[in-house]
Amino acid sequence: MKRLLLAAACLTACSPPVDTSWHTEAGYRWRALDVPRRGREGFTALDAAATGIEHENRVDDEHALANRNLLIGAGVAIGDVDGDGLPDAFFASVERPAALYRNEGGFRFRDVTATSGLDVAALASTSAVFADVDADADLDLLVGTHGGPLKLFSNDGRGHFTDVTATSGLTPGMAATTMTLADVDGDSDLDLYVATYKKRNALDAYPPQARAFDQVVKKVGTRYEVVPEWRAEYRVEDRPDLGGVVRTQRAEADLFFLNDGRGHFAATPIAGDRFRDERGVPLTEAPDHFTLAARFHDVNGDGAPDLYVCNDFEDPDQFWLNDGKGSFRLVPRLAVRETSNTCMSVDFADIDADGAEDLFTADMMSPTLAKRQREIPTHTPLPKPAGLGEDRAQWMRNTLLLGRGDGSWASIGDLAGVSASDWT
Repeated sequence: MKRLLLAAACLTACSPPVDTSWHTEAGYRWRALDVPRRGREGFTALDAAATGIEHENRVDDEHALANRNLLIGAGVAIGDVDGDGLPDAFFASVERPAALYRNEGGFRFRDVTATSGLDVAALASTSAVFADVDADADLDLLVGTHGGPLKLFSNDGRGHFTDVTATSGLTPGMAATTMTLADVDGDSDLDLYVATYKKRNALDAYPPQARAFDQVVKKVGTRYEVVPEWRAEYRVEDRPDLGGVVRTQRAEADLFFLNDGRGHFAATPIAGDRFRDERGVPLTEAPDHFTLAARFHDVNGDGAPDLYVCNDFEDPDQFWLNDGKGSFRLVPRLAVRETSNTCMSVDFADIDADGAEDLFTADMMSPTLAKRQREIPTHTPLPKPAGLGEDRAQWMRNTLLLGRGDGSWASIGDLAGVSASDWT
């Protein structure tokens, strides 16, 4: 024992100290990080035989070929549902029954779906989140589905759930990819934003000849318009960042709900005064983007949760700042100069400990040059006009936005070495 203690002391005392002072250079400063070294880094994969978790989200190839949107995936919710201090896990599943696993300690889990009160076998579930929506100090379960209802299951505090969807005020959400909750209006309850995708892609729903460009879009005078029978599926946009007028698919509009504090939600329109564009003009219609993820987080330190919405394909991301009363406005065009193109997820942290929140969004660029040379990105590099334009480029790569502390963010993904992590 004495030898072990001496060895540990020597590892600490005999290692040369790391100089963590700031070094000033021309136009910038830097300092070394004192990173502790405690054995082997990284994680160890545990298989189903070790953990007891046998759940898989599998989609039959035949079904995926007919509807590519089934391949979006299914989420996982983690939380202590029975009050024993151990986090339990709920696994959503598109074509197979979802499952709730109780944590029994030591990384061992047991499937307790059958006795939990959760009736989820017939649900094509895509997203899930544990949250105390009725303020009774236990974690309830919200489940999003592919083309079906939004489900709310109330927890009795011991891990047994009751379906209260019928009285929850939740309206159906088409393909609910992500749900995020926060107290957006300062009334001490959790409000809900539901990110939605689309039940079925038009490329799968209709034969090619029926959705050809000249069948969908007609030129009327100097303008292009979608013909009436296709307006539910497509829109025409003037997108200088994509080279001009483009035809893009419509997805489903996201959903926003305010909580009354007892777990009853009121559907609140995104179009109108509550959501405004960069100029402060109320939205006239809810954006119908292909949304893969959304998350509340206070990015400017004013105590109010802001909202970042990750949109797939060329649909632009939406970065909403909260006024503290539950109303949102898009960040100024010059505050963020570029984003991920096919944004799939977002997270926040102060990565450089300067007091300003930074954020990271994930995309699909390959980390290897060989693979990138075999891929064709969908973004279109365009010449930059002189002056400070308000364009916001979308690039098919991860984006790390470093907060400057003045309400703007610098894109440093390439400099930080995190731009490419494949389909993430």
